[in-house]
Amino acid sequence: MLKARQRFLVEGVVPARGIPGSIGRSWVRCAALGLKMDFLPRFEPLSYREFRDVHSRNDELVRAARVEMDALDDDARMTGAIVILTDPTGIVLSRTGNVEFAELASRVALRPGIPWSEENVGTNAIGTAIAERQEVRVVGAEHFFDVHRVLSCSAVPIFGPTGDIVGVLDLTNASEIPQTHTLALVRRAAEQIESHLFNDRFRDHEQVHFHCDPGLMGTLHEGRLAFEDDRVVGANRRALRLLGLDWSDLGAKRFGDLFDVARGHIMRARSPEGTRFATTEGRTLFGRLHPQRRPKLTLRVSSDRELLLAQAMPVFDEATLKSLGRATRLADAGLSILVQGETGTGKEMFARRLHAASRRREGPFVVADCAVTDGTALAAALFGDAEDPDRVAADGALRRAEGGVLLLDEIDAMPVGLQERLVRLLRHRGAGRDPNVEAPFDLALVSATRRRLGDLVSAGAFRQDLFALLAGYTVDLPSLRDDPGRAALIAEAWEQIASPGETHRLTPEILAALTAYQWPGNHRQLVGTLRALAVLAAAGEVIEVATLPQEMREARAEPRPETPPWPEQAAGLDSITLTAMRAALAAEQGNISRAARRLGIHRSTLYRRLFGPGRHTAAPDGDQNPAG
Repeated sequence: MLKARQRFLVEGVVPARGIPGSIGRSWVRCAALGLKMDFLPRFEPLSYREFRDVHSRNDELVRAARVEMDALDDDARMTGAIVILTDPTGIVLSRTGNVEFAELASRVALRPGIPWSEENVGTNAIGTAIAERQEVRVVGAEHFFDVHRVLSCSAVPIFGPTGDIVGVLDLTNASEIPQTHTLALVRRAAEQIESHLFNDRFRDHEQVHFHCDPGLMGTLHEGRLAFEDDRVVGANRRALRLLGLDWSDLGAKRFGDLFDVARGHIMRARSPEGTRFATTEGRTLFGRLHPQRRPKLTLRVSSDRELLLAQAMPVFDEATLKSLGRATRLADAGLSILVQGETGTGKEMFARRLHAASRRREGPFVVADCAVTDGTALAAALFGDAEDPDRVAADGALRRAEGGVLLLDEIDAMPVGLQERLVRLLRHRGAGRDPNVEAPFDLALVSATRRRLGDLVSAGAFRQDLFALLAGYTVDLPSLRDDPGRAALIAEAWEQIASPGETHRLTPEILAALTAYQWPGNHRQLVGTLRALAVLAAAGEVIEVATLPQEMREARAEPRPETPPWPEQAAGLDSITLTAMRAALAAEQGNISRAARRLGIHRSTLYRRLFGPGRHTAAPDGDQNPAG
């Protein structure tokens, strides 16, 4: 490779052998742009306001990618790598992963707010993936500029459902570390992001899901097409490959041009494998048609319901609700709150509920995500454009949150330099401050992290003094898989998500399967799954265990002791819930408080469901009253 670089540097010739075609073509493009291999690249970072605008324009992509980046984060941390998400032009939007390698990457400008197109930084996995419109791996000296030879990068373009590149997902580590399976990991995550984008864009459209292998129906491998007035308007890459189509066919092909079958035949599919049918070219497929969703007439009611759902989710257990009450009182008293928990356990929702219950409920709720921007942009977001490091400008989050609550999300990702600045400001934000430093901040401060901040302090990766200022009261949110009352929580969440007329559609068998599943994405994954089931139920589709994703169906083979003993006969959700509640009450000799803790719900909920108006169970006496 070094000889090839030298020859290209001197003669401008790419060797015919030993250089991947994508790399050779990229070198030629870079040379045509006037770039020189032995020169330093010209980095032009965006200003804070420019970056904020770019980030805002790509909000749909960032939201769709967040779960997948979280999933790759553990692999990246263990292998000394970072995961990067960019916009369609190559501007880095966010990154996560190994902190130590992130520092090295920052020295070569691989950080948020920096454009990584070929025009700016030569041959690299991100820019070359955009130029080639395909996945690319660039290792060491394959990079155009010498300074990037320390990197080994694997990037996959993210295609929107209409064929445009909407971003790039990249995993980068040191060039000496092998990347045998890296590209496959990134490819799978990129396809998941594309699936989220497809669902967001075409959730109300008529869709056909299909595959030539019936066992792959309902998985990431199935093809998906979206139709509008009989015309194909959206697709995923799997669908194009299965049908031999190109992105240019979108808008030109109709249902009858592709499938030799009537719509009603596919729609009648009831098995998880779908219905067998043929394409117009004679290829056998298996699939089902999801009809177009009818828009709801009561748009205002729907909007209000979505707002209520956002505030109600996730369903916290009794212990967490008690912690929420304590945290709210302590925040009102001026103490800072630290919330720790795995991804998806509801850290931001905990902070939002604290805000809604606090004396600052009329004030703003401001979120500063410490993981999506680099140090410079984060400093501008937190402190504004103040030139004095001991001051905060009016446009800084610390000032914009006055009178309300400021959430410092992913606080563990805050650079050390900013930690020191935040310490100086927080030390003097109350009475007895140094009047020469800063005016006080009238806000409640909540910090959130998926890592244990105390462990980072012990490892020297986080400042002890800042930890002391942030952790006035610490709340550890439990993972969903460790909750002994998971069945009751899932049932209660379904009652909140499903339409009133559809709550009975969650059968004992489905609830048992959901209860047995481990839920690696915690409440966030649970809410997404239940919302998907609610959409299908509202569209008239039969909801059964086969409707669930494969990993949830397989979890049924792993019985868990906390799964309640469901009655053998089919029952409605209300009957299922009452059966579990009565069993817990009997096991605790009628003690409501202990039975509620056993189920992981509030005792007032248990009392209302068992002994409220219209119930036929006699209420226990004495200290078992929920008001006691």
